[in-house]
Amino acid sequence: MKISLTIAMISLSMFFSRISFGQEEKDGSNHGVFVEFFGNGLFYSVNYDTRFSKKVDGLGGKVGFGYIGIDGDHYSTFPFLVNYLRGKEGHYFEMGVGANYLVADYKNGSGVIGSPEIAKWEGWSGNMSLGYRYQPVDGGLLFRAGITPMFRKGEFRPFWPQISVGYAF
Repeated sequence: MKISLTIAMISLSMFFSRISFGQEEKDGSNHGVFVEFFGNGLFYSVNYDTRFSKKVDGLGGKVGFGYIGIDGDHYSTFPFLVNYLRGKEGHYFEMGVGANYLVADYKNGSGVIGSPEIAKWEGWSGNMSLGYRYQPVDGGLLFRAGITPMFRKGEFRPFWPQISVGYAF
C-alpha cells in the first residue's frame, strides 16, 4: 500500500506543478485529460498528459489511475508513460515507453492468476504506446487510438489496443 500512496503523491505533484506554471505563454494546448480504454491501464484509466515544454508536440508524459471491480475482485492500475509526439496542426504520431503498477485483490483467492492461494497480487509491467493522436493546437477534443505492447516476466502482448477520448487545454 505504501507504493500506491507514493505513486499517487508523485502523480498529484506532477499535475499541480504544471498548473502552477500555467501563467506562462505557450504555443498551444500542451495539456490533456482523457479516459483511455484498454491501453496502459489494462481495462480503463483516467489520465493527465502534458508536454515538458511549451510546444504542443515533442517530449512529454502521462500519469493515470484505473479501478474496476468484477465479481468481488478489485483491480487498481497506476500507468506512467514518457511519450513523444511528432506531427503538426493537431495530428500526431505518438510513441512512448512506460510502466504500470497493478494491485489486484481476489475474492476468496480465486483470481485470474490461477492460483487459489493468491488472494492479493501487486507488481509492475512494462509497456509502450504507438498510435495516432488528434489534439487541436488551440485545445478541445483530444482523441487517441493505437496499440500498447506490454511485457512482464517472460510474457509479451504485442497488440493490446488503446482508444482514448478527452479534452486538451
